[in-house]
Amino acid sequence: MMLRKSLALLCLPYCLAGAAEVDEYGLTPEQRAAVESAIQSAREISRRAEGVNGLPYRRDAHAKATGCARALFSVNGDIPAQFQHSLFARPAAQYQAWVRFSNGDFLVQADSKPDARGIAIKVMNVPGTPVAPELGAHGSQDFIMTNTQAFFNRNVFDYAEDMTYLAKFERTRWFISLFPPRLHPKQFYRAIQTVSSTIENPLQAQYYSMLPYQLGDTVLKYSVRPCPGMQFRKAVDREDSDYLTVEMQHSLEQGGACFDFMVQPQVPGSYMPIDDATAIWSESDSPFQPIARLTLPPQKIGGSEQRAFCENLSMNPWHGVDDWRPLGSLSNARRLVYNAVSKYRHEKNQVPRVEPTSWCLPAGNNDCQRDEGLLESHPTWPLPRVFDPLYRPLEPTPTTP
Repeated sequence: MMLRKSLALLCLPYCLAGAAEVDEYGLTPEQRAAVESAIQSAREISRRAEGVNGLPYRRDAHAKATGCARALFSVNGDIPAQFQHSLFARPAAQYQAWVRFSNGDFLVQADSKPDARGIAIKVMNVPGTPVAPELGAHGSQDFIMTNTQAFFNRNVFDYAEDMTYLAKFERTRWFISLFPPRLHPKQFYRAIQTVSSTIENPLQAQYYSMLPYQLGDTVLKYSVRPCPGMQFRKAVDREDSDYLTVEMQHSLEQGGACFDFMVQPQVPGSYMPIDDATAIWSESDSPFQPIARLTLPPQKIGGSEQRAFCENLSMNPWHGVDDWRPLGSLSNARRLVYNAVSKYRHEKNQVPRVEPTSWCLPAGNNDCQRDEGLLESHPTWPLPRVFDPLYRPLEPTPTTP
């Protein structure tokens, strides 16, 4: 009896915290207040950054797009049964998608400057019931990733506090300060890791979800990794402020690209927290497993219409259907913050918010085809007799006079 009473007293503060009232977004009153603060800060970042970047008003993070590409998202035919939910419910199903590559900062900077690199995938026309009705029933499923495995804020409270300083363009003030004294060493280390990245081509990097999700009954993180065998130019002109766009365009024109979409299930006995985004889940305890493939066919990614379309895309991790849920207080915050910032910048730019349903651009022609925007390749005629790229003809043997 005494043991039961002791356990009950020990549990009391945590049980009461767990029983706290939450709203329709899964937020406690304290978390909701933090989200409202973050929304105000995010709008202020977009407003202040416009004074530096110029029009249009952009996202509060990942402001510079290095390119938007058409893609195919294909579910593996042998996907394990435990992952056959939501977008992945039908093995071998294939969907059209748009992919936005970006630099992480809220200011538009030269690609040579170290920064986080991002990829956001919008898969279109996915059947199912949307998990966030306020975002609309458009059949979109979005996957948002960066090239770092963990985030520099643990939860919604870290995020909201950090955003108040970012809104004043004080990038490090939340992590370390003398007056008032403040130090967040792990978060500061993660931030340094995030903004120290340099890459030569957005198609070369591996990207990570950072935050956990639930697919069916499985808690997991996800990642995309370049397919084996892809080749890239070795000589990169880093003097070009947009060299990442140049390199990606060259790769796509030469033959396209692809990524394996992988998941990392949470496993018992390993430290894999839900609400600490600074934690990296051990790949030795739970290796990533490929369950789908993202293919970018040969195409061009330039043009003013496509750049405007890319700028006006709205990505949200809560664009999803059926048995799919973003987890943790940061994910709950992103549901509201991303939507609020999207509304803000579209209103400021006086453009409508539109969810795409095909590869056709909104300002394009009316007879848009299914393979719109892709490059066709034709074989050189006459066809070669030998298809082995390593084949070399023997030198003719000199004849004796």
